[in-house]
Amino acid sequence: MSVRVAVPVELETYLDELTEALTSSAELDGLYLLGSAALGGYEHGRSDVDVVAVTSRSLSHDERRRLATAAEAVPCPARKLELVVYPRGSDAWEINLDTGEQVAYDPESEPSFWFVIDRALAERHALPLLGPPWSQLFEPVPRDALLEAIAASLDSVGLPGAVRALAWIESGEWLSKPAAEAWLRERVRGDLEGLL
Repeated sequence: MSVRVAVPVELETYLDELTEALTSSAELDGLYLLGSAALGGYEHGRSDVDVVAVTSRSLSHDERRRLATAAEAVPCPARKLELVVYPRGSDAWEINLDTGEQVAYDPESEPSFWFVIDRALAERHALPLLGPPWSQLFEPVPRDALLEAIAASLDSVGLPGAVRALAWIESGEWLSKPAAEAWLRERVRGDLEGLL
């Protein structure tokens, strides 16, 4: 069972402004906070802000650019905003934005495993900023697809991501990176006690 966390206080004003900017630029059916902020592991100044927006329909290229520009125009108090935009009813994104770094409009340009893992994590931990619960806009990620995505990600996620994957495989729960590291330390401690 997942534990619900509150939006970090440091992000409240920013998320309100981001919501207003995005809804002024496109018709949104949902807006969700993911990542460390939704998992209770947000560290102000170190963490990214992960947000998924769901538009009511597929956007033209010009509409996508306007929406990305609107997101970039809101100063992010965290390390950066990672915004992914999906049209309703699709698991193929139309915008993948890392503020100040890159914006992509073609799902073929990025490895798909990141998005599969994020959608699976969101099923249990997405904090709605606008619209209904996540499950009303997205179908669950099939377990086989998630396992394939985790396997594909292992060369890219680094040790904290691999520890998170292991914790999920063993417990069925997604943890923040700091919580996953604590989980691994306790697991190793328990294994050591069994050997001493």
